[in-house]
Amino acid sequence: MRQPRPRRPSATEAQVSSVAKLLEADRQWTIQELAYETVLSHTTVLHILKERLHMRKITSRWVPHSLTEIQKWQRYESAWMHLERYKKKGDAFLHRIIALDEARARAYELEMKRQSNEWRHYGSPRKTKVPQQC
Repeated sequence: MRQPRPRRPSATEAQVSSVAKLLEADRQWTIQELAYETVLSHTTVLHILKERLHMRKITSRWVPHSLTEIQKWQRYESAWMHLERYKKKGDAFLHRIIALDEARARAYELEMKRQSNEWRHYGSPRKTKVPQQC
């Protein structure tokens, strides 16, 4: 004889509100972290998030640049100057730029895509992200 299938996880209002309170403070929780913090099962937390709070986990949308017209012209001028230097000095100039870029890249730690995931209600807009300027 077959065993009856387990029912969908049921959650009390207190459990739903505890998950909601945690998400109000920080929307970047993982399901595993929420389950550990609330002492609920992974399945119950997932049920609360999707069925009771109507939330989904989405990633921020990257916006390539948020520059003013002056900043755009400064970049154009800088690129033009680099092109002129390359014409004069050749590959030696390129090797110098790479060394400088690597030093600059260590000045800040770029957030990984997975780290920017947030729980949002269905229909709520995505957060936009502009790469940091050093």
